[in-house]
Amino acid sequence: MTWRPCCPTPLGRKISVNPRRWRKAVRLKGGRMQREIVWTGWDHQGIERLELNITSQGITAESRVEGCHDGRLYQLTYRLVLDPGWRMRQLSARLDDGRACQLSSDGMGHWWCQKRGALDGLAGCIDVDIAATPFTNTLPIRRLGLEPGEAATLSVALLSVPSLSTRPMQQRYTRLSSHGWRYEGLDSGFTASLEVGDHGLVLDYPDTFRRQRTADPAF
Repeated sequence: MTWRPCCPTPLGRKISVNPRRWRKAVRLKGGRMQREIVWTGWDHQGIERLELNITSQGITAESRVEGCHDGRLYQLTYRLVLDPGWRMRQLSARLDDGRACQLSSDGMGHWWCQKRGALDGLAGCIDVDIAATPFTNTLPIRRLGLEPGEAATLSVALLSVPSLSTRPMQQRYTRLSSHGWRYEGLDSGFTASLEVGDHGLVLDYPDTFRRQRTADPAF
């Protein structure tokens, strides 16, 4: 994820977050973990609200992003379905102008698009990287299970926003400490040091995103 907020919200107002609404404790119901998470841009000019559900059968994330690209505001909603190993199986993404994208994967490196059929160009990719959210950094972080000092190079399916186009992208993840990771976009030369919680969700993405803190250090 390399997107950065770049333009003001409507009327030039900063976005505020209601902590009572979004800073909720983890709820466990029949083995299910549910969490609502909010990220804002470092300059408070972008926001994402995500609902994460984790069960023994898999993970579902539903989110709404308000961002900016080339001076134009956009709103993106997406839904991700992952298997229990955090491998991408289904993605639905839609912009406020009506454009949409639906992808599916078998978790073994084979991809399909609802409109175009098989996506041979993404062969070998396991993870998806939605270019408007830090959430998809969590997918390889959780899936790889690296120990501090270990690194992995991988090819991911990049979903560009707002074009909703896809292409493979080479990335490297290095675990620096229990909560520290280095992300490298090998195609672009972009590097970022990420701080994550115990569940691998990004807390701080320098110059890009901050997550609203909770009382639970695991998140």
